[in-house]
Amino acid sequence: STGVRGPDGLSIYKPPYSRITAIDMNTGDHLWMIPTGETPEIVLNHPDLKGKDIPNTGVMVPAPITVTKTLLMYTSTSSDGTPALFAGDKKTGEQIGKVEFEDLARYGNMTYRHEGRQYVVLQSGPKLTVLALPED
Repeated sequence: STGVRGPDGLSIYKPPYSRITAIDMNTGDHLWMIPTGETPEIVLNHPDLKGKDIPNTGVMVPAPITVTKTLLMYTSTSSDGTPALFAGDKKTGEQIGKVEFEDLARYGNMTYRHEGRQYVVLQSGPKLTVLALPED
């Protein structure tokens, strides 16, 4: 989703449409910023933008966030609208993984460890989806 659309079908808002910003709580400095999700197909395939280098715009979908000692995880959508869990390096924001799943998670996620393995629970639609992170 790109929010409110203008006469040409594109969002009236300047991208990124949503973002996560890391702020140093001691100094107030912004350390990094990432758009949440991936540039929607309506933007990627828009005839007025053909041949243009479009950076990731993200999507206008709330992005529930969960963190571990080293990971930042959030849910959003891929370019084609498929719901996904995105994983990034907590220090840099760099995306290091993505797992697509069936229903969009619009509520709080949680994480826990059991017998040395890290799990992520997503409230997706009317169900809970549990994913196991790769073993260390």
